Amino acid sequence: MRVLLIGLLVVNAAQVLPIRNPSGLAFVCPDHATDTAHEIAAVRESDGAIVQTYSVGDPAIVGAEVIATFNVQPLPHGRYRFKARAGVTTPEGIIWSDWSDLTDVWERAPGKLTDLRIIAK
Repeated sequence: MRVLLIGLLVVNAAQVLPIRNPSGLAFVCPDHATDTAHEIAAVRESDGAIVQTYSVGDPAIVGAEVIATFNVQPLPHGRYRFKARAGVTTPEGIIWSDWSDLTDVWERAPGKLTDLRIIAK
């Protein structure tokens, strides 16, 4: 399963900064016509622990990729990677695929300040 972070890359000279606060994941799912569930795990970069799992159901295909959206803001600030898997419902329960490879590192960062206003004394 190939995965792609949804977000913007910031390029500064020869440095590529991690995506901040992504809103979803795009991936290719070879059995999407028959699978019924998808899970995306946020994996902490420092120790490889899964800190959050998002159950995203059976998202739609856009072009050739499945697009799953979710909110990373409940996660503590830090650096993470994603991995994903697909499941199919059977009478015995859900059978899950193996986890995908990990994505590139992304950051859960504080949100951008807005509505700045100068206050006079």
